Amino acid sequence: MSRVSLRLRGGLPGGLLLLVFAGLFVYPIARLLLLPWLPALGPAGGVGAHGAVAGLPLDAVGNTLRLGLASALLAVPLGVAFAWLLERRRWRGNGALTLTLWLLFLTPSYLLTTGWQIVFSLPALHRGLLAALFFGQPGIVALLALKGLPFAALAARSSWRAVGSEIIDAARVHVTARGRRWGVLLRLLLPAAGSAFAVVFIESIQEFGIPATLGAQIHLPIVTYAIYQRLATTPVDFANAALFCWVLIALAAAAALVHLYLGSRYGSALVHGRQRRVVPVPCSPLERAVAATAATLLLLLGVAIPGAAVVHAALGSDAIASAIPVPWDSLFYSTVYAMVGALLAATLALLLIARQQRARGAAAHALDLLTLGNMAIPGLVLGAAYLIAFNSRLLPLYGTPALLVIAYVAAQVPMLIRFLQVPMRQVHGSLSDAARLHGLPWLRRAADIHAPLLVSPFLWGWIMAFGQIFFELPVSELLYPAGGAPVGVAIVSLNQSLRYTEEARLALAGIGLSLLVAAAVAAVLRAAALPQMTKEIAL
Repeated sequence: MSRVSLRLRGGLPGGLLLLVFAGLFVYPIARLLLLPWLPALGPAGGVGAHGAVAGLPLDAVGNTLRLGLASALLAVPLGVAFAWLLERRRWRGNGALTLTLWLLFLTPSYLLTTGWQIVFSLPALHRGLLAALFFGQPGIVALLALKGLPFAALAARSSWRAVGSEIIDAARVHVTARGRRWGVLLRLLLPAAGSAFAVVFIESIQEFGIPATLGAQIHLPIVTYAIYQRLATTPVDFANAALFCWVLIALAAAAALVHLYLGSRYGSALVHGRQRRVVPVPCSPLERAVAATAATLLLLLGVAIPGAAVVHAALGSDAIASAIPVPWDSLFYSTVYAMVGALLAATLALLLIARQQRARGAAAHALDLLTLGNMAIPGLVLGAAYLIAFNSRLLPLYGTPALLVIAYVAAQVPMLIRFLQVPMRQVHGSLSDAARLHGLPWLRRAADIHAPLLVSPFLWGWIMAFGQIFFELPVSELLYPAGGAPVGVAIVSLNQSLRYTEEARLALAGIGLSLLVAAAVAAVLRAAALPQMTKEIAL
């Protein structure tokens, strides 16, 4: 066999993987974004039957921009302050504050909104000033800021950790005024603040759960919900939905450019060989009082009050018979979708990482850019792209569970690649090379060498993807098959019908089921790890 044929044979599996990933991402997104100017790319051969390009309603764009800026301006200073508290101060509430931020990060936005809707639907609060503020733009800004706060705190913590004590000591020596010393420190944190601002702004303008619940209830035009309306109503308006997708991408690109400018203009290398870690010091009485108040408010507003409202509603009883029964079958559908989608996504991520490790130069960079680009595409845009690309005679997958699972896989693979890259890189290539030299076939190498080393990170990645898919909303809203609605779609449908009791019961059942599945997989991991640990101790 010639050298050229061997090279082609060796590169065929990797090329096929790249082709599959490009078909899952590049083809649908490109077809969606080119649709306003190339009508033939639309389903059934054109835009004429689905609405002409009529321009963008400026109220939806203005509302989205204003809400995104306001939520970012509210979340970033609070995130920087909480990050300072976690990194520079030692007090008993740090563990509770960290847990609260993680709970906020993991809670689906539409469940957080539902909890507060239940609170302000109580007769004692329904006609008050706070209810009037909540059922308006201030309420949406507050909810978006709560969801963006964990991102801001996470971005700021790394920079607080990087500012060593030698910088603070130098500032004390050379800068006499305390206010100017804080100015120097905050300037060092400006790139992190810019990164947090860009992330929170992008997350806010791409958010779908809050516009689909509170935004729809108060009839406030927002870009993400406008995209959904144009794709979920008859006649379907593909062209203008694509224009709205361009708006989201343009706003996200503008925020990313601001972040890049701040990083290049004010960035500095803070980690070096002589860096001395700043040891957290105990809080002063005033700092302790302020920290306890702020952490308590965050716990109450972000977790305790909406969570208690959901539990209370679930335990209540309806005085009026509901015309919309609780769709318990959505739990089964979401479990199946999430299990299959997480398994395929984790497997594809491992194969792509293996391909990336073997690739060199432009091929490795191209794969890295593809995964990063897919992470920047919001779920609603991905769902719209799949609706258009796979609603044709050539690929008639729309309306089938297969397309929904494929979209879940495309959405989760970039995140899993980032998560599994480090464990994959820790497995040295010499292990496989030695096995190959001793004549072991690839199946035996995979089962006896790679599988035992990668089963733990693979299953943890599966758990992460399962949790994300189980409560996923925007892709599910656009692509779910008739009679097989996932949990997120069922919860939002009950919310829009103001059936809070049924919604709360379904949400709590979904949370319990997803935690049960995650706990079962974690137990399997622990049971599999115990014999290995016992063997290592014996040796």
